[in-house]
Amino acid sequence: MSGFPTRDATSGTAEFGRPGSPRGYAASMRRPCLRAPFRIARVLILLLVVPLAGPRAFAWGNEGHRIIGTIATSSMDEAVLKEVRDLLGEMTIADACVWADEIRSDRRYDWVKPLHYINVPRNAERILLERDGEDGQQIVSAIVKYRDVLKDRSKPREERVEALKLVMHFVGDVHQPLHVSYKDDLGGNRLALTAFGRKSNLHRAWDTDLIQRRLKDTKGGWATMSADLRETIKPDQRRQWSASLEPIAWANESLATTRRIYAALPKGPGDIDDAYYREWMPTVNERLQAAGVRLALMLNEALGPGTKKSSSKGADSSDPAAVPEGGAGAPAAPSDATPAPAPSRAPPADSGSSRRNRGHSPRRRHRGCRSRHARTARPSHSR
Repeated sequence: MSGFPTRDATSGTAEFGRPGSPRGYAASMRRPCLRAPFRIARVLILLLVVPLAGPRAFAWGNEGHRIIGTIATSSMDEAVLKEVRDLLGEMTIADACVWADEIRSDRRYDWVKPLHYINVPRNAERILLERDGEDGQQIVSAIVKYRDVLKDRSKPREERVEALKLVMHFVGDVHQPLHVSYKDDLGGNRLALTAFGRKSNLHRAWDTDLIQRRLKDTKGGWATMSADLRETIKPDQRRQWSASLEPIAWANESLATTRRIYAALPKGPGDIDDAYYREWMPTVNERLQAAGVRLALMLNEALGPGTKKSSSKGADSSDPAAVPEGGAGAPAAPSDATPAPAPSRAPPADSGSSRRNRGHSPRRRHRGCRSRHARTARPSHSR
């Protein structure tokens, strides 16, 4: 029976094309039969468990982050855009904006998980970093830290590339209102509801459901939506969104929007429906537009001519910490918060994990996205 695995009578090792004892041959023929049920069982478990897990909520979902990245691209200085592309290599700007969500299953990046959001008390009207700062382990301090790493051209290239991708993602995250919200309901993940006839929750509705509803009526997908949003930014909006480059001001805008969202929670039946979509989609559009404009401004400032080594400043060094209920672009009052320490960073990860083939991003799962939001036990993901 040459070509079948047989067991050597003396050594007991299975080899191909080598005759063995009848007992060894019989045992080798039985093994596949014993293993097959276990293999089938594993496949069935995967087929059953994965759908039940449900998609995880990532800020804005992949489409939202890609939209922000392409809006930013149109506002970057030419030299800055060239440097960004040089740092990213084969990775596109749109792909780089979702990278920080795609590394969540990589244990080497567990240190990134708490940096996607910031928690505030239910009655908070603004962020106070001496109260909410979590020793720098939150999104406001993270944006400042990695912006400064990116600025510093004396840093190793690998470290600056990683910082660039984190900044590109976190600037998007901080403009998603429910990433500046409440720990007790995991940023809306515990608020179960239906969205356009499907089971969802408040967090996922703002991450993906509202955007997906718009994309349903948009030929060309997220790229067309990005172009539409970019072309409809008004000069006065651009001026408002360019007034401050401090992340704490952007986070307070999101908090103001979060307060409005919770003040008008949908009440079934139907929950998130076309009426909710018509009411809130303009806010989603503005947050995506503001994030794109500000990401470009931050990269222009960090990588512009004359930038050598940054002087590290506190996350709320001088800018507003309070934003009126009006949301994005509204004037803000000066902060009396003290700077929180910048987030600590784990040893640099292997740069090979930061590259992936274009167009093959894994499908993300939603449930538990904000379970990682709880501070007591660091879960597997940030929200």
